[in-house]
Amino acid sequence: MSEISDALPKRTKSGMNSVMKGNTGEFYALAELSRRGWTAAQTARNTRVFDILARKDARQVGIRVKTKTSDARVFQWNAKENGEIFPDLGVNDFTILVDIPASHDEFPQFYILRTQILDEWLRADFDIWKSTPGKIKEQRDPSNKRRLFYVDDAVDVTAHGYLVKLRPHLADWKILDSSSI
Repeated sequence: MSEISDALPKRTKSGMNSVMKGNTGEFYALAELSRRGWTAAQTARNTRVFDILARKDARQVGIRVKTKTSDARVFQWNAKENGEIFPDLGVNDFTILVDIPASHDEFPQFYILRTQILDEWLRADFDIWKSTPGKIKEQRDPSNKRRLFYVDDAVDVTAHGYLVKLRPHLADWKILDSSSI
């Protein structure tokens, strides 16, 4: 392989690398926000907190976007050194999870929820995960930075069952309208 191709991000089965996937999710979210009457703008790349800033009348919200494609079973985050997943959580802080289907004939699914709720779910799952023995019966590493959840209906398994948890948040765009001013 050439040095250039070795330096490029790896592609998934969907044909998109992680940067492409993230950008695609953000553009889908921006388009949907605009369609719903929001003035929305993507923040500069690698902005520490929000991916999108949006305003509708007197309401302003900050939005974090996380994207996965149908070939991935999980949404994944990396915690900071201090264990924090979402820096600077605020009142008008939302996350849009974008699930892009394999078929170009289908539209993505959007799950819209307060980031605080997502943070609580991920922290609770991680606390359970680190307090239970791993597959080889050894204590799990509490300094592990990966936080993930599986979009399936296995509610009795740690970090699984999020298809059930997320169902009330599917296309819940109205939650943005009810945010504090």
